[in-house]
Amino acid sequence: MAFLHPDKINSLYGLTVKEKLIGAGSGVKYYSNRKLATKDHKPEYITIHNTPDINEAAGTNDAEQYARATYNNNMGDVVVHYYIDETDCWHILADDTVGWHAADGVNGPGNTKSVAVEIIMDGSGSSSDKLAEERGARLAAILLHRYGLGIDRLKTHRDWYPKKYCPAYILPHWSAFVNRVKTYLAEIEAQEKKAAPAASAAPGKHYRVQVGYYGVKANAEAMVKKLKSAGFDAIIKEESA
Repeated sequence: MAFLHPDKINSLYGLTVKEKLIGAGSGVKYYSNRKLATKDHKPEYITIHNTPDINEAAGTNDAEQYARATYNNNMGDVVVHYYIDETDCWHILADDTVGWHAADGVNGPGNTKSVAVEIIMDGSGSSSDKLAEERGARLAAILLHRYGLGIDRLKTHRDWYPKKYCPAYILPHWSAFVNRVKTYLAEIEAQEKKAAPAASAAPGKHYRVQVGYYGVKANAEAMVKKLKSAGFDAIIKEESA
């Protein structure tokens, strides 16, 4: 039995993520090369799923087995971005790529605008279940932070397809799960703030940034228009030669 071997191993805010991304020509049934239908193909939502715990082969774990099954085209139409359990986390589909997980169709926002996180549990309430869920909350917070998304962008599979009771093991205490994600998100933001160098303005001093000096007024006006469209304030100051 050939286990899946990651191409990269990333350490993200206390979580180790193994990366083995499905690529074009991989043979995966629903790999369409479609980018997310969002600005710059960045996710607008993070979708939480539950998938059942399975019997583990010796020397591996649930997350690797699910990731391997996806990579080897043994998951049917289902393609998600992340699998996570109590010990392991696999990133199997690039975040900017459309997955097939939300049951809302080829053009549905769940599939085309969200990153899917499958938290592997059995619903027993065991220590393994609780740890898998906790790690899933941390991963959700990392992804929300990465893409500048608020907690309101954390969704369940059921939000996209109400007939599907998923994540089945987390929905009964969804608000508690959301609060855990909030806690991790606050921790990440605090770490970022602490790491950022403090910038203080020099008293009595101001600084001007000039992005162009033009001899033709139309060219200056074109640059002002470009800057304003990018969200910057800009003015034209006429000077004598």
